[in-house]
Amino acid sequence: MPHPTLINTTGLVLEPLALADEEGVPQVVPLIQGTWHIGPKGKLSWLEKQPPVRLAGDWRGDPANTSMRLEPQIAFCKPAGTDVVLLGHAHAPERGATQSQVGLKLGSAQKVARVLGDRHLRRGVGGLSISAPAPFDRIPIVYERAFGGWDRRHEDAAQHRCEWRNPVGVGFLDERLRLDHEQALPNFEDPEHPYGGPGDTPPPAGFGFISPDWQPRQALAGTYDETWTQTRKPLLARDFKRSFFNAASPGLVTQGHLQGQEEAVVLGASPEGRLAFFLPARGAPRCRIETRSRKRVALEPLLDTVIIDLDLRALTLIWRSPWSSANGLHDVRSIELQIARPGQSS
Repeated sequence: MPHPTLINTTGLVLEPLALADEEGVPQVVPLIQGTWHIGPKGKLSWLEKQPPVRLAGDWRGDPANTSMRLEPQIAFCKPAGTDVVLLGHAHAPERGATQSQVGLKLGSAQKVARVLGDRHLRRGVGGLSISAPAPFDRIPIVYERAFGGWDRRHEDAAQHRCEWRNPVGVGFLDERLRLDHEQALPNFEDPEHPYGGPGDTPPPAGFGFISPDWQPRQALAGTYDETWTQTRKPLLARDFKRSFFNAASPGLVTQGHLQGQEEAVVLGASPEGRLAFFLPARGAPRCRIETRSRKRVALEPLLDTVIIDLDLRALTLIWRSPWSSANGLHDVRSIELQIARPGQSS
């Protein structure tokens, strides 16, 4: 059976995904991606050469022990709202600064993190103390610099403990064990829950994608026990929740999906200090599927992912919309992508 014909003159990238829902029903998911350059003062310009969709995602190193930079495209929908993700570095407000803030607001999604230069937890004559933060120029905004990580000091590996909200982070300590070495502490923390010492478990302050096996996302994947093995495998668990597919950091999933033209404001993550722009008013993408039987199906993809990458000075928008079909892509003759302007029907 030939692959479906793609009809696309929009300039956006169109990538048809072949997925399945909780019951194993095939889902044809047109994934649509557009990328803009973020210029001085937040001026957006369309990239004539559009980057491809990174279907397999992208990690900062070994996926077993580093954070996810770009998520793999496993979602057929993101029902909770639009994922908003910030990539880049925290920039010091002035030379010699030891702390600052990074903030992001887009629609109902917003988050602020306190940024501190490198510091350590030390044991001295008077007991444990936290060193003053060192001056910094810029610090990567990654989960490796937020609270979390493993404590593997116990001689019994079965006693090793982990902060499952951020297994790749720094600063997590098993309070049962005496600290006799210098411990690095997070560069990013929630201003309302600063790190207080061993045994303290403040929320990790991140702006990136959450890996599928991290909490609280992993809990939404459902229960995979002996009952599942005997009665449901290989389907997803009966208590699987579709909000699992929303992979943005807590606080950065909007209430309902963004429509475009909302204002994004980013603080402390660029040399400008404050950067603001409106999402592009390019028009909403519309898809039309023609089946092998010549039936036509109109889809209205939702804007479910916004990635602001201030290292690359790039804004990426991703839309998708699932269509159920008994034979998946084998039932599709063509997929046509159009841009719908206000007042224009698909």
